[in-house]
Order: sequence, then C-alpha cells, then structure tokens
Amino acid sequence: MNKYKVVILDNLLPVSHIEIDELKRVGGVVEQISCNTVGDIAKAAADADGVMKIYTRLTREAMGELKSCKVISHCGIGLDTVDLDAATEKGIVVTHVPLYCQEEVAGMAMTLLLACQRRIVMLDRLVKGGKWSGTIKMAMSTNSLRDKTLGLVGFGNIPQTLVPMARAFGLRIITTDPYVNETTAEQFAVPIVDLETLLKSSDYISLHVPLTEATEHMIGHKEFSMMKQGVTLINTARGKIVDQKALYDALKEGPVAFAGLDVLEFEPPDPNEPLLTHDNVIITGHVAAITIEAMQRLRLKAAQGVSAVLAGYWPEVVANPEVKEKVKLKPWPGSDKI
Repeated sequence: MNKYKVVILDNLLPVSHIEIDELKRVGGVVEQISCNTVGDIAKAAADADGVMKIYTRLTREAMGELKSCKVISHCGIGLDTVDLDAATEKGIVVTHVPLYCQEEVAGMAMTLLLACQRRIVMLDRLVKGGKWSGTIKMAMSTNSLRDKTLGLVGFGNIPQTLVPMARAFGLRIITTDPYVNETTAEQFAVPIVDLETLLKSSDYISLHVPLTEATEHMIGHKEFSMMKQGVTLINTARGKIVDQKALYDALKEGPVAFAGLDVLEFEPPDPNEPLLTHDNVIITGHVAAITIEAMQRLRLKAAQGVSAVLAGYWPEVVANPEVKEKVKLKPWPGSDKI
C-alpha cells in the first residue's frame, strides 16, 4: 500500500524507473508536475510528504504551501533555489547531491579551456566556411599551456578533480578559497593566494564557487581590471557569479581575450545578448554536469535522500543541519538498509 506522496516539481528530467523503484521501497508513489508559480506548487504539492526539484524555486512563500512536507530533495549541487531558513523553521529536512558530477564538470572546464586556447570553434568555422588556408594564421596566434598559470576560484571537489587534468598539460595551478585549509591545499600541491593575487597572476581563471549573496557578481569591472592582458575566463559554476555586462566590456576592451561559459547570468539568454555573437566566446548551455552516468547517479541519490527521511532516517547529506533540533530521525544506515 502506498503511504507517501512524492512530487517532482519540474520536468527537466522526466521521471524514470530509478526514482520510482527507490521510493516504492518505502511506500512512496511519485507524481511529476511542472510548477512555475507558488500557486502551481500549492496545487501540486500541498499534501506531498516529500518533494524533489531541480530549477523550481522554493522561496519562503512557496515553502508555506507545503503543508505535509517532511523532506525536500534538490537534484543537484547548488542550493541557491531553496530557502533553507524557511525549511528549517517548518521542520523540513533539505537534502541535495553534492557528489555526482565532479568529473563531468571538471572535464567540461578543461574542455572549454582547451577549446579557447586552441581556437577550436573558430578553426571549425573557417574550414566549414571554405577558408582552409586561414587556419594556419589562426593557429599561429595560439600559445602553449606549459608553464602558464591556472587560477581556481574555489577549491572544492570539482576544482580538486580538475587539478590532475590541468597538470597533465603543464599548467601551474593556484587557488583562492577562504574555506579551504592549508592541509587540503598541500595535498594537491596548490598554493592558496588571495583573490587579487590570483586575478593578477593567472593566464586562465576557472570559477568554482557556489552562488550566494557574497559571490553574486564577485567578478565584475573591478576584478576584470586586475586581470592580466589576454586572460581566458572559464565559468562552469553559476552565471550570476560574473557580471555579464562587465564581462562583455572586458572582452571588447580588454583584458579578457576568451571566455568559455557553461552558465550565463540569465538563462536562457535574451536573443539579443551580445555575448551570443562574440567570436571569442564559447557557450555550452548549462550542461557541464550532464552525462548518462551522472544523471543516473543524480536520480538515485536524490531519491535516496527522500526515501531515507520517509523511512525515518537522516539522509546521507543534510543541507540544513539546524533542522536536527526540530526533527528526530535515526542515523543514516546506508542506502541498502533503508
């Protein structure tokens, strides 16, 4: 007999047997309803015992419509679309999936860096445009990666995964991250510097910080003015970390020579967004985390977070640990024991 109602609040990932089978183990039945407004959330999930979501924003107002909810599972890493304080006040456990795509995102960052450095998109356009002879001139303007400096803004799981990839090409690596300790940095032999030093020293800059009030527009006109002439900027984190207008100005007037962007400040972008027609910008559409295997891991871990709470256990990852003062659950037993 079904005991619990679980609603998936968006349809970016159509529900699969992975979520259905996992939640069925604890008596959960899954519904998927795309919700764009607070009213949609109220209609779809007012009586839900658990909700899962990717892009749907769960604001304080939206949280107020979840009358029976015990657990929210964000199918992803960043938590900027969930009001954690409001969830805690309501006694709702929030879980997410911080580890499922570190190799994919690190690989995309390295791919974008290489594509910018070797002018891959430009060369492709020249050949397909019947300008074969122009490729040599284009290639002659490229530099070797060896002994250049890659600055990692943030040093969590993804940039740590990126380190050996970048080292294979002879890049020197530095990082800035107020939350990383010296021991971790020493394990990877990556010096920790302040942001200004990183901006001034790096030939390539890759962003790997979460989107918070502190990091929104952390890279703007001031920061671009500190960068080396000819720098390449890579962003596989969140678009709003970068002031997009400032980036366009930095591409047009210097110092940024190239930008490899998986994410944008506004998604999807306005059709008239200037970056869309800039020859030195590669944009991939917020897909860095996506591979067949990564999506399977994401689906399973997100569903396990819900099934754990519904079965009376703390999930493996709790995004709002303060909720433990309000909610009494048993210790995480491992997914196979739920």
